[in-house]
Amino acid sequence: FSGSILTCIDFETGKQVWRDRSVGKGSLTYADGHLYLLGEGNEVGLAEATPEGYVEKGRFSIEDQGRPSWAHPVVSGGHLYIRDQGTLSRFDVRKNQ
Repeated sequence: FSGSILTCIDFETGKQVWRDRSVGKGSLTYADGHLYLLGEGNEVGLAEATPEGYVEKGRFSIEDQGRPSWAHPVVSGGHLYIRDQGTLSRFDVRKNQ
């Protein structure tokens, strides 16, 4: 994130490739070719991790805990974990079999 804007930078050249407002200012993690995004305004997003552009695959809101959410999302064992203040939520992100 650069301010409130998700920004893709070419690691080798340092040049900006694309920018998108996405879920707003927040945190992210990478797993299985995707960016798992958590905006401080309680928005959770899933996007393809690609230099071609921002491709959002889905989005949902989590319950507002009264303060901005800045914890990094975690993906482990096919589950997405979101911590927000004193709450921990788990979401199944495995592909349908």
